[in-house]
Amino acid sequence: MEVSEVNNLSNKINIKVLELLSDIPDNFTIGLFYPYKNEVNILALAEELEKKKIQCLLPKVITKNQPLKYFSYSHQNPLIEKGFGGIMEPVSNQSIDPDIIIASCSAFNIEGYRVGYGGGFFDRTISELGEKKNIKTILAAFESQKTPIQFQESFDEKVDYICTENKTYRT
Repeated sequence: MEVSEVNNLSNKINIKVLELLSDIPDNFTIGLFYPYKNEVNILALAEELEKKKIQCLLPKVITKNQPLKYFSYSHQNPLIEKGFGGIMEPVSNQSIDPDIIIASCSAFNIEGYRVGYGGGFFDRTISELGEKKNIKTILAAFESQKTPIQFQESFDEKVDYICTENKTYRT
């Protein structure tokens, strides 16, 4: 997919994500993700969310086979560095548990399951945070990543919503 197409479709997906987030309290924290390869670019959401006084976070791999930890992120002062797998991660020491996680994927099905890049990080994170609080999860993906394949396994965590350029699925 060309960069211009990724950006165009990402903008459409971001609008759908913002619609889902339109009535959240301003004291909520939202875990975004740094786009890897040709994933949806949701970092543009940070500016809009910060205007609404919502704190944005980015995930960081602390250790293999462990949940992600989230750290503060601002589009105005993006303190990030190359981390696990070459993905950009925040440079910070104090982790914050997000109220909402926006996840990425390489593929998804409409039942609400996603396939990432094999580390199981989002699944572990959603599971761990779900034991602590009522967390909401949103998958930001391109419609072309949708598959009819039922690939989910017992450890896979279902997301609450899937936003694509065409529609928002509630799972």
